[in-house]
Amino acid sequence: GNITRVATLFLTKTVYSVLLAILVACFQVEYPFLPRHLTLLSTLTIGIPAFFLALAPNTERARPNFVRRVMRYAIPSGVIAAIATFVTYLLARSHYSGPDALNAETSAATLTLFLVSMWVLAIVARPYTWWRIGLVVSMGAAFLVVLAVPWLQHFFALKLVGTTMPWTAVAIAVVASAALEFCWRWVGRRFTA
Repeated sequence: GNITRVATLFLTKTVYSVLLAILVACFQVEYPFLPRHLTLLSTLTIGIPAFFLALAPNTERARPNFVRRVMRYAIPSGVIAAIATFVTYLLARSHYSGPDALNAETSAATLTLFLVSMWVLAIVARPYTWWRIGLVVSMGAAFLVVLAVPWLQHFFALKLVGTTMPWTAVAIAVVASAALEFCWRWVGRRFTA
């Protein structure tokens, strides 16, 4: 059960990374992230949570069709995350101009991808216990600290410019999270194996 949770997190990232690379190539735009953005995202939404989720006590019995079960959730989750992130990035590209435009664009895309990835983590962490809730909340709080502390903003090259685009990024993430929730429930009802 724990390995299924962790594998879903990692494969979701693989799907959205591949799809974003394809979209960037098709639209012939710069990749929306710097390596430091991906390090932050991977650490807070996959690395640290996967460590705790993998080692947690679990009485769930092993079930067959591991790969099929993981892919049923990871593929739609990765597709939703990639589309939401890319839409935010394209909107930010049309919104910002000037010398700091690229930093503002990538920051908006990073915000959307972080929020969507956090929702994937929140779904994977179910059923909730006090420590799982604490894990999800602490990862969100760590991202807020990065956004609030100037030297961390500078180090991770994250600067949310203005109010329109950051709130647009949040709105897109909310819609994507609702789509994730619907998709996970539908897959759970449709495929019981």
